Amino acid sequence: MNVFFVCGAPKSGTTWLQRILDAHPQVCCSGEGHFIDCFALPMAEVIGRYNAHLQTVAEQVYEGRPFYGPVSRAEFDALVRTFAANRMGSRAHGGEVRWLGDKTPSYTRHLRDLARIFPQAQFIHIVRDPRDVAVSRMGHNHRAGIEGALTAGSKHNRMILEDAIAAWRRGVDDVDHFAAHHPGRLHEVRYCSLQDDPRTEVARLFAFLGAPATGELIDEIVAATSFEALSGRKAGQEDLSSFFRKGVSGDWVNVLDAEAVATVEEACGEAMRRRGFLPLANAGREAAA
Repeated sequence: MNVFFVCGAPKSGTTWLQRILDAHPQVCCSGEGHFIDCFALPMAEVIGRYNAHLQTVAEQVYEGRPFYGPVSRAEFDALVRTFAANRMGSRAHGGEVRWLGDKTPSYTRHLRDLARIFPQAQFIHIVRDPRDVAVSRMGHNHRAGIEGALTAGSKHNRMILEDAIAAWRRGVDDVDHFAAHHPGRLHEVRYCSLQDDPRTEVARLFAFLGAPATGELIDEIVAATSFEALSGRKAGQEDLSSFFRKGVSGDWVNVLDAEAVATVEEACGEAMRRRGFLPLANAGREAAA
């Protein structure tokens, strides 16, 4: 079975990407397993205590010659791998599925561990203009009932902006470092490109995985996972109560004030330029999710 993991800063389109991948009949992409932060890391503490206890027993009972040695890194990795594979495979009914994946945004922080635990795994990163990420995070927090989330300059608005910037910058830095040391194992999708030319980007996505995808299948997947199909609204029709808020890129122009824009560009400017996200002075387009 082929295994892959999807990551990206929160509100970068990871859920949309997951749905696209899961729409392929031979691909099962679930979310969110949080296999590292919620299972592997706590389990590492359990194993550490277990090994320490074995050492104490060995010294006090067996004169340093215990029946059980400590749990090794290889055994630990096998434990996590088995757990994660079983969880991912729990939705893969029938014999057609050949690719198993999980979408968890925070995997950007754990790519090295995942690559060690799953030596043959592939990785997909979706990246979105951090200014739009910030706006989407504000809308998400508003939907969650955070007062002032959409009020420019308010305490919560600034906190959301700063959290969005930090997560975006940390994520792309981690992804760039991983890609440099693991050539060919990571495919990056630009959110706006997926909106502007979904057919081409979806074809590239499945080509990276090696999953067969005819033109007819790609058309079906694009149609089934469009903003209109997922939300029941045309792109641009905003619903602040919906997870799928508005369906357009570049909305930061209408939402962020000059101070907020400057804050994002100062923190993320170089990484933005590397990925083709224009600074405010040159921006004028980017409308689609």
